[in-house]
Parts: sequence; C-alpha cells; structure tokens
Amino acid sequence: MVITDEELVTRCKKELPRTTHSYELLVQRHMNRIYTLVYRVVCNKEEAEDITQEVLVKVYNNIHSFDQKALFSTWLYRIAVNSALDSLEKTKRHRNTTTSFNSSPAPNADEEESVPASTAAGPEEEAMQSDLRQCIQRVLKDLDRDQARVLVMRDFEDLSYDDIAQALEAKLSAVKMRIHRARLAFQIIFNQFCGQAYLSFSTVASSKKGSAKKAHTTTPEGKEA
Repeated sequence: MVITDEELVTRCKKELPRTTHSYELLVQRHMNRIYTLVYRVVCNKEEAEDITQEVLVKVYNNIHSFDQKALFSTWLYRIAVNSALDSLEKTKRHRNTTTSFNSSPAPNADEEESVPASTAAGPEEEAMQSDLRQCIQRVLKDLDRDQARVLVMRDFEDLSYDDIAQALEAKLSAVKMRIHRARLAFQIIFNQFCGQAYLSFSTVASSKKGSAKKAHTTTPEGKEA
C-alpha cells in the first residue's frame, strides 16, 4: 500500500528531528521533479542542483509549520518556484553580462518531467532550443515577481488554478486574472527580446525534411515553434 504525502507529512511532524525516515521518503518521491522545475527556470545544471538542496532544507526546517490546508506537493512547488526566482533576482542586475549556461536536460527525471528536447534534433536545433530556453529565462527575470511565479506554477509545472489559489492563499478569480495578465506581459517581453531566436528556431526546424520527429518548443502562450 502506497503511503500518501499527507501521511508522510504527519509522520514527519512526529518523527523529526529524532528520525528522518519519512522525510527521506518525501525527498525520494519529489526530488527529481523539484530539480526539473528549478532547472526550467534557471537553465543551469549546477545552480539547479544547489537550489534543489536549498529547497529540501527549507522543507525540513518548516514542515512542522505546514498547516496541510493545501496539498504537500503544492506547498513544496511554491517553495521551489520562490527559491528559483530568488536566484534569478540575484542575477537580474547583471543581465547584460554574458553568462555561460549548461543546457543539458535534467538527469534521472521522469520523461514527462524532463526539459523538452527532441530526440531527432541536430546540432542546429539543439543550439536554438538552448537559446530559446535562455530567452525564456531572461523574460522571467524581467517579469514582475508575482507574474513570474504564477506563470511557472501554471505553465511550467501545470498546477491547477485551484492548487495555485491554495498555494498563494488567493481567490480563484484573482488567480485566473493574475495568470492572464502574466501571460500578456510575458508575450510582450518575449517578442521584444526573444522574437528573433524564436523565429530562427522555427526556420531551422521546418527546413529539416525526412526527420522522424519534428522538433518543437512551447511558450507559456501555448504556441509551438
């Protein structure tokens, strides 16, 4: 019988810090997805690994205060999103400085949780995909913090509107409006900074004939390149 997250959280509150068995089960269950979520935001393997560890420490230190009104996974992903955005804000003032990012996909993550990449993509497509991920990261840096947070939760992590409302302790109607406005703001900044990379990727991908699978990338607006 599979033990639910909620049962493990209850056990953690009773066991920690005496024993970490239940906490370790929670970590094993969610660590890959946390890493993948963070990686999608920061686009850097080592940084994503460091932030993932920070998230797990925050969970350990704060699980006793988690009131369990929302799902544990929702609470956990809110911590992960905030931690990833904190990292982006630290580098925001240096956005005009050239930085090298590791664009490798998340290792050991489940297929549906891994960073999107086409198995048939050639060097040009892979380079364009990397550029596009970095463009999206730049847009997230420029967005208002709240807009970036709701976009990541909804369009990167695919949390439901209800889950986001619980995580943010906000009304459902307000969350829907915030996400709508965030998507509009994202599209404006994306077109300004990333339009050329987006179009270039479309050109390269469409020029490949006879590929087993056409490379594609999706923006938070749901459009495919």
